[in-house]
Amino acid sequence: MRREIEVKAQVEGARLVEDKIRACGGVFLGEKEQLDLYLSHPCRDMRAADEALRLRMEGSVCLVTFKGAREKGNVKSREELEFEANDCRMAMEVFKRLGFQVGARVCKVRREYRLLGAHVAIDMVEGVGDFVEIEAPRTGSESERTALVESVAALIGLDRDRLTTKSYVELLESRSSLSRDSM
Repeated sequence: MRREIEVKAQVEGARLVEDKIRACGGVFLGEKEQLDLYLSHPCRDMRAADEALRLRMEGSVCLVTFKGAREKGNVKSREELEFEANDCRMAMEVFKRLGFQVGARVCKVRREYRLLGAHVAIDMVEGVGDFVEIEAPRTGSESERTALVESVAALIGLDRDRLTTKSYVELLESRSSLSRDSM
């Protein structure tokens, strides 16, 4: 079973964090725009099951990802199944015909680095702000991968109290409910 292990933290001054990543030996991999469409289904409450089905568009690339329920802990650990689709519009049409609808959209610019074997992303997320996301590689034991994520977070100076396992969709929803509550 493939598991993702990651943490993220909101940051002020994303460029300063990038400087720290490079100073620690991080290698810049590139920048890309991503549009993530999270799908919901009328017969299955994926939110209640703590699952997600996502179509990610990166230029001409379309990734279809299923994310299983999160395990309890300081880092986000969950099953992740992912494959590339040749035609995102066709993939979306198939999901629509199966009853899925777009439940949430996340738009971001992602700047990616490799540091100590971990994938480090600086995400500028529309409507939420700037975040650092650290994800472990797919190799090694779960405890080794968790330790790597935590050590990279400490190395680049992320405050442990600011780390979150929430998804960008959850963060967007909490922002919108806060803005509704303050009206």
